[in-house]
Amino acid sequence: MSAGFINKVKAACPPDLLNRAKARDKCRLLVVRASAPLPMQASFDAVQAGIAEPVLVGEPQKIKAEADKLGWDVHNDMIVPATGEAEAAAVSADLIRSGLAGDSPAIGAVMKGQLHTDVFMGALLDKTVGLRTGGRLVHLFAIFPPDGSAPVLVSDAAVNVSPDDKTKQQSMAEMVRLSTLIGQDRARLAVLSATETPIDSMPASQEAARQADWARDNLSGADISGPLSLDLALSEASVALKGLTDDPVAGRANCFLMPEIVAGNLLYKAFVYLGGGCAAGIVVGGSIPVLLTSRADPPEARLASIALAAVAR
Repeated sequence: MSAGFINKVKAACPPDLLNRAKARDKCRLLVVRASAPLPMQASFDAVQAGIAEPVLVGEPQKIKAEADKLGWDVHNDMIVPATGEAEAAAVSADLIRSGLAGDSPAIGAVMKGQLHTDVFMGALLDKTVGLRTGGRLVHLFAIFPPDGSAPVLVSDAAVNVSPDDKTKQQSMAEMVRLSTLIGQDRARLAVLSATETPIDSMPASQEAARQADWARDNLSGADISGPLSLDLALSEASVALKGLTDDPVAGRANCFLMPEIVAGNLLYKAFVYLGGGCAAGIVVGGSIPVLLTSRADPPEARLASIALAAVAR
């Protein structure tokens, strides 16, 4: 049965990531429509971990009720009143705009609470807010193994369905930027395909080769390889069998550029559900990190995402 492949070990929020977040100033975390159990639990966990100062946007009575369940004494000055999804999103956009303009305390990261993603992102992406800075917004997962060793980065697995060249280049640049910030010794970037050789019958392999060439020309402080199949990216045994011993990434990759969202989503979930990893996810490329947490995320992953945002600022 396929269930035999599921890793049943409960992933913990990585202590090293929390320590890296604690080494920074506390992140002023804007929680958009915080008036629900999941965003309140994540905010409380971040406060308990000493990595965030939440700004809770939503219905005050509901926020207070959820805080009471957690034993959390939420002061009135932590709450920004807003009723419903649209108002919470609009108020939050104003807070980001004001912070970026220097008219109020700056927001360090913004997290989606109890509202639909299209309402959340629609308000934040308004040109007047200042979240967009001219680059592409891309999603990164930092996935931490259960043995405590260094994490891997995967992009894009959640936002860009069919990323174009500019979007993939932004993903690669962001992975290289974050690499040492999250504990990797050096970025070793694999541009993934189903084969390590560019061939006409597989256009994705030729695109991977082109992206790898761009990365070698434009990104410093990283080793680049592509196209590279997943077995050759991960397994030193496969590298030895196929004789790819002169490739600095093969068998040691820690950053994975995916061809499109389906492949990215499958790889990230394989690392989590089969490998037992803890996945922290953020959207980067804008003025502040954005957290698009899922209802399926365990509390440990939500806390890890906040810590990653704190480190990535």
